[in-house]
Formats: sequence, structure tokens, C-alpha cells
Amino acid sequence: MTQLAMNLTDGTPVTFISCQACEHRAWFDAEGAEIPIEDVLARSKRT
Repeated sequence: MTQLAMNLTDGTPVTFISCQACEHRAWFDAEGAEIPIEDVLARSKRT
């Protein structure tokens, strides 16, 4: 399992987790709630 913590462009702290065994990937906020990829991409845009 791979786990990467980072801050998105808008400053939101997130964690990306990827499982090599089952290929599941997901993004989580600082409280541990899963974030849809669409939200991650929207918060990552440069203005």
C-alpha cells in the first residue's frame, strides 16, 4: 500500500492511498473522510 500526504493548490491537506494488490485508489481529507476525485481536481487548479 502506498500512502502520500500533501496539500492541494488551495491549501487543503489530503492523503492519497493506493493499494497495489487490488488497484483501489482514494483521496482522504484531514479527518479521514473520502474525497471524490472531482473535488481533488477542482481544488488543484491554478488560478
